[in-house]
Amino acid sequence: MTPLWRQPFDAIERPITAISESWVQSNLFMDLAAAAFRVERRLTGDMHHLGERWLHAWGLQSRGDIVRVQNQIAGLERQLRQLKRELERREEASQTRDASQRTAA
Repeated sequence: MTPLWRQPFDAIERPITAISESWVQSNLFMDLAAAAFRVERRLTGDMHHLGERWLHAWGLQSRGDIVRVQNQIAGLERQLRQLKRELERREEASQTRDASQRTAA
């Protein structure tokens, strides 16, 4: 048995749902949603740019500055790991060569 409030709710909700579903699936809605998304991205980008300029005017770092420094540090860490591996390979090769020379002598 359904509660009394449910019958009037269903009477109103079902037609509204059908209309809204057809609207959401229409090409016009999709075009408007896409345009709204583009406008939002543009405004967000403009606000980030203005905020960055304002922070730089006060001598403060922006998020973009921090990300650039983090990327530079990550690049240096990669290079350091590569150099360390190369040094370890050379040391192993040198030790192997020294050991083989000692056994040959």
